[in-house]
Amino acid sequence: MLIDNTNPNQPDSPINLLVVNNDPTALAAITASLLAAGLNNLTSVDSAQKALRTLRQQPVDLLIADVDTADLDGWRLSRLVRSGILKCRADLPIIIIASTWCERIAEVTAREYGINQLLPLEHLEQLPKVVRHLAHSQIINSKPRLLIVEDEPDTADLISRVLAPSFNIEVASEGDAGLKAWVQGRHDLVLLDVMLPKLSGRDILIEIQSIDPNQPVVIMTAHTTTDQAEELMLLGAVDFLPKPFRAEQLRKVCDIAIHRDDFLVSTQQFATQVKSLQERELAFRQLYESHHQLLDDLQSVVMELDSDFAICYLNRAWETMMGFPISDCIGKSLEHFLADEDIAQFSLFKNKIRKALQQNKPCPEIEICLSNSRNQKLWAQLKISRSSNAKQQSNLTICLDNITERRESQEQLKYLAMHDSLTGLYNRHFFETTLAQLTADSVRNNRQHALVYLDLDHFKVINDTFGHQKGDEVLREMSHLLSKRIRGADILCRLGGDEFAILLRDIKGTEAHDFARSIQQIIGEFSFQLQEQRINLGSSIGLTLIDGSTNNAEEHLMRADIALYVAKGRGRNLIHLYDPLDSESDELRHSINMSQKVRKAITDDRMVLYFQPIFDIKNNRISYYEALVRMIETDGRITGPDNFIPALEAAGEMHLLDRWIIKLAIKTLNEHPELTHIAINLSAQAFKDDNLVPTILENLRETGVNPKRITFELTESASLFNLQITQRVIAELHKLGCSFSVDDFGSGFSSFAYLKDLPADYIKLDGSFIQNLHRDAIDQTLVRSMIQVIQALGKKAVAEYVENEAILDILKSMGIDFVQGYHIGHPLPIAKILEAQAKINLASNVLTHH
Repeated sequence: MLIDNTNPNQPDSPINLLVVNNDPTALAAITASLLAAGLNNLTSVDSAQKALRTLRQQPVDLLIADVDTADLDGWRLSRLVRSGILKCRADLPIIIIASTWCERIAEVTAREYGINQLLPLEHLEQLPKVVRHLAHSQIINSKPRLLIVEDEPDTADLISRVLAPSFNIEVASEGDAGLKAWVQGRHDLVLLDVMLPKLSGRDILIEIQSIDPNQPVVIMTAHTTTDQAEELMLLGAVDFLPKPFRAEQLRKVCDIAIHRDDFLVSTQQFATQVKSLQERELAFRQLYESHHQLLDDLQSVVMELDSDFAICYLNRAWETMMGFPISDCIGKSLEHFLADEDIAQFSLFKNKIRKALQQNKPCPEIEICLSNSRNQKLWAQLKISRSSNAKQQSNLTICLDNITERRESQEQLKYLAMHDSLTGLYNRHFFETTLAQLTADSVRNNRQHALVYLDLDHFKVINDTFGHQKGDEVLREMSHLLSKRIRGADILCRLGGDEFAILLRDIKGTEAHDFARSIQQIIGEFSFQLQEQRINLGSSIGLTLIDGSTNNAEEHLMRADIALYVAKGRGRNLIHLYDPLDSESDELRHSINMSQKVRKAITDDRMVLYFQPIFDIKNNRISYYEALVRMIETDGRITGPDNFIPALEAAGEMHLLDRWIIKLAIKTLNEHPELTHIAINLSAQAFKDDNLVPTILENLRETGVNPKRITFELTESASLFNLQITQRVIAELHKLGCSFSVDDFGSGFSSFAYLKDLPADYIKLDGSFIQNLHRDAIDQTLVRSMIQVIQALGKKAVAEYVENEAILDILKSMGIDFVQGYHIGHPLPIAKILEAQAKINLASNVLTHH
């Protein structure tokens, strides 16, 4: 609550005062003080009920109330006034007179209840001046100021909407801008993301703490470890908020953070007052009882420990949190309430705390695991300070907050970050981390480890025949069997699909080979019943030794991948130890290298789309564009898809490019509405990807792009590879609103029969029939027949490789629907496509005006 002195020199005018206090002595003293100052228009009552009646019946310019009015305390009376349900002004100035109080706690409470001024009874001489000041001033409500430093607009918007009722909010989307905003504004609270462009959250936190160590900063991040979280808290963060978070969790963390300084200052003021009131025992008792009530109302546990860490004092929040009566806990050591596994750790904390006290340094904040009355584990954060009691300098005052939910969320995130959700085995991320550690160990300590990389032979048949649910059951059961075989120090991981990896520590080559053979035997003996069929599986295994020959963990994975590729190529159900002289190695190594190159290009945003126009013959205009992928090399050269797609297909990595092209194409449609319709090419592997349709749907939802603006293309051979799957996926795409096109028709099965079973909207004739159309009569006969059949089935015929006017004229005479080729237009970046469209529109406008 801020006061705006709009006219401090304004002369006195009659001020209608209402004084409510049920202590006759205090009421008389307050009345006398006001009358002596010439404030004569006052009404004095001894109960809140009478005060409410007065507020209804006569005008009141200012209310002076006591905290402890018997029938309705001053806090609640103030809330009634502020609620606006009474006939008086909702912004009526309110003064609370208190006989005993703790300044900071009272200030916090007053702020929450909308009270303008707090005044201890012993400072009554200040009352007339305060009354005149408030009566002639404008009251302005003020919320705490919050700075959100977050580069994800959706997250920033969510936070703003959740916290807008409680804070005045400023948002910065980049690290340097966030730091600049804080330096200029010194906000009450900062919500800081860790991963930020231009300046990281960690660096911002360090800079803020160097300028103002008391600035509350809450850290947010979606990817973190316990060590990183501890580091950020040690650097000065007051709390930690893992993403994604719930609205209630966000409000709670921010509420605790914004009041953190209040709680700490309150505790210090309480201790200071205890010290000063030891000489006045009666006043001390009154103050103690007042504070006791306030502390009992806090959600945080406040406790005092003696030098042996025995409990001297607890507020009621302890009883609520732990379930133990306070009287049973006083005198017991805090260790009595620790979970068994945390006792040894707490001994280390005690030594750190004692050392800090001896060196007169601030005590570290710690997190401990408690066991409540029902033997449930609770995590608590302890903020520790030395008691300011002169006779009890060795005592500790502790603020204890329940952080169980936060810790459980962190543990869950930590588990999910390391484990496969389907099988419970370690995941690829954990595998790569451990592989890097073993690689470094092999180089540093001349110790040999091994990597067993296995793939279930023909597992795809199970998924395609019996469904993914049955396939998942097989993977779970297989994971359980493999887990029983590995040694305690070894690591079993599922890398994805039906691929598993086992890291064998400190092992000889012959032992690793024997182990791989035992794994293959387990898999070979495993069988399961599916729809009255007994199914057996085999496995191909690639084996490589982590022998210190390279310090690059990715090289070891590549060697294992090559060995697995060789095992499959030589007949499957084999074990192969990596040998650089294998004839198959160079081909696969090229594929893997190119796959990594494409991954890096995707990460660096160097995979781009060019657009080639497809012309509508009947309407004599460009109908839509085909999106064609290009890779920008690190030196700026543009590489076409023929240079990297075959390698990606050989490495089984085409799904990465498919998903990226879908994301990039839909994003382009969203950013350029003038690009009305595009065709997106999908690889043969795309329809085997269970995440294809969900990926399309997710990108459509995120951008709001109309699905009718998209046609997906798949080659004829890929369409017919598994016609049942193709039909299902096309049906799902049609359900979304997208259209579908078969590319390179006539290049594969040379049969029209399947067209009636394939729900495609467009059929694109293979370019081999078109490029010599003006010179080859047989091609002309074939093309004319294909066009007639396609159109008879209610589909649109598209001709590609239209390279000259002669070919175009022949196609027109045959009644082709759409044409595409260099004669129509070359593939161009989006900027040049839009530039060409603008020129066409300009020319059209000029012709229209003439």
